[in-house]
Amino acid sequence: MAARTLPALHPAGIAAGVALCAAGVAVAEWFLGPLLLRGGQSPEERTLAAVQRTLAEEYVEPRAPEWLLHRAVQGMVDGLHDPYTYFIEGDDGLRALQEESTGQLEGIGVRLDPARAQVRWPQPGGPAEAAGVQPGDIVVAVDGVPTDGMDPERLQSRIKGPAGSSVHLALLRASGERLEVDVVRGAVPTGTVRQVEMLDPERGIATLQISSFAASTPQELDDALAALATHGLRALVLDLRYNRGGVLTPAVATAARFLRGGVVCTLYSRGRAADTRRADPSQSSAADLPVVVLLNGLSASGSEVLAGALRDYGAALLAGERSYGKGVFQQVFAYRQSRFGLKFTAGYYVTPGGRILEGHIDPERAGGLEPDLAVAAPADVSEALAAWLLRHEDPPAKYRERVFQLFPELERERRPPDPVLEVAVAHLKAVLQPA
Repeated sequence: MAARTLPALHPAGIAAGVALCAAGVAVAEWFLGPLLLRGGQSPEERTLAAVQRTLAEEYVEPRAPEWLLHRAVQGMVDGLHDPYTYFIEGDDGLRALQEESTGQLEGIGVRLDPARAQVRWPQPGGPAEAAGVQPGDIVVAVDGVPTDGMDPERLQSRIKGPAGSSVHLALLRASGERLEVDVVRGAVPTGTVRQVEMLDPERGIATLQISSFAASTPQELDDALAALATHGLRALVLDLRYNRGGVLTPAVATAARFLRGGVVCTLYSRGRAADTRRADPSQSSAADLPVVVLLNGLSASGSEVLAGALRDYGAALLAGERSYGKGVFQQVFAYRQSRFGLKFTAGYYVTPGGRILEGHIDPERAGGLEPDLAVAAPADVSEALAAWLLRHEDPPAKYRERVFQLFPELERERRPPDPVLEVAVAHLKAVLQPA
């Protein structure tokens, strides 16, 4: 594997290289409506306030000021014609926005078999595990309401809730024991590191998939690498196919595992370098591993940040297809009293070597990352693999044996043919051959 040193920065790439991916997050807590009605600082703000007041008072059918405010903001967002900028309405939308922006889910952290209201496994480190919930437990009642015959969506909604609130579960153990537990809802690890597997135990070649980047991803990766190390890990296939991004900070921390410090990405806003994200050299636990990163046309944002940095430093080869090319980052503002939020494009991102990723704002630019090992799988093969990757459930290592005993159907579903993975493994075998 090539030495992991940074090539000379390309000045033209940085000058042009306003290109990004990530998620700079800012949360604003204020009520926009009263500001408009008080009168803005500019003629445009005063006009907008006057229009809102006129329609609220004079339109033929009554319209609430908040409804008018939401429609006005929606119109502004639509007028930008930006596929990455959007308006989020209502409490449920704001909750989903918060989860997306922070990479933190809130709940109790269980994976359920909805047909049987049975716990497949509690998420390691989550509230349910802390309360003693185990694989195979059947949820008999939620807050005193029996689950027999309950619609799966209704069951999920009864269990979910904001952090700090509690839910009372009546459980039936596989042993026949009945017990009741109170689970305090909180932050839930999201389970973003999946399909952890030794592909060639003799040579020590393994693979793992990162489905998105959330707050828990770096620790999940550390746990997976530690588990693989006990089986003789010597080389890794890092699968970022179908990874559309997530939160920038954990993507940078993930890159740090494979680097010995250095810049991972630079964020540019309105032509200025707004922020530089660096790898923490103390986190370089896998910096000596030969790595091949798998990409496809749905690898975007944070996955391109990671892949671009690893290639720029010579820490990995890229295999598969050209990535999506999302080279802009978003900021998030939540106007909670008015029950809406905005997620909008705030700037661009460049890789350490000045590479441009964005390919959808400027039609003249191809965007994305071109693979070093290009592999175009037939459509039917790609479809079968996509369905498997998105559907297949991979139990946490600590519960895997027990889960497969309880739910043998999860173990029987094998990985379909994967020509991209085969090319990556062949390359790593060649790298590991003794000189």
